[in-house]
Amino acid sequence: MTTADGPRDPERRPGAFWKSPQFRYPILMILYLAIGGALFNLALHELPGTLEALDRFTALSVDTFLGLFTDRSTHRDTIVTLDGFAVSIIIECVGLLEMLIYSACVLAFPAPLRARLWGIPLGCAAIFVFNVLRITTLLVIGRHWNGYFDFFHLYFWQATLIAMIVGVLYGWIRFFVHDRTVSVPT
Repeated sequence: MTTADGPRDPERRPGAFWKSPQFRYPILMILYLAIGGALFNLALHELPGTLEALDRFTALSVDTFLGLFTDRSTHRDTIVTLDGFAVSIIIECVGLLEMLIYSACVLAFPAPLRARLWGIPLGCAAIFVFNVLRITTLLVIGRHWNGYFDFFHLYFWQATLIAMIVGVLYGWIRFFVHDRTVSVPT
């Protein structure tokens, strides 16, 4: 196509910006996060029993994992105790928000549907396992080094959760999306 000034740049056509992954990916991710966040908020109000069951399942999972190493852990409902130090598992502790962020990243990524269908449940399972390890370490820190509990709970693990989401996303891209026929220059 030409204009009075000469040939028209194809990158300047209306809608051409949408073909740019640098533009499309963050926009889609924000869109999926907004939809997922709205559904999560709805679930908080409409499905409290289901979410409480998830809290209890997380507490049971942490206690079961601790039971592999000690007989000094117990759980009752959503409370997990390690040798007298107890934590209460609430919905923010089970990793749903991290799973939501990860899932939005996977959905927005330019990958085949099959890779996404594998990536979301496997990645969410990995995040759940990581979260069980996170809560377990918080119990150990709270029991043995109580003065450090708040730092690890509020700062260290929050930053580590971001790295964990990125790590799981990278693993998904590496093992499920990466085109192995593309040669990488060395």
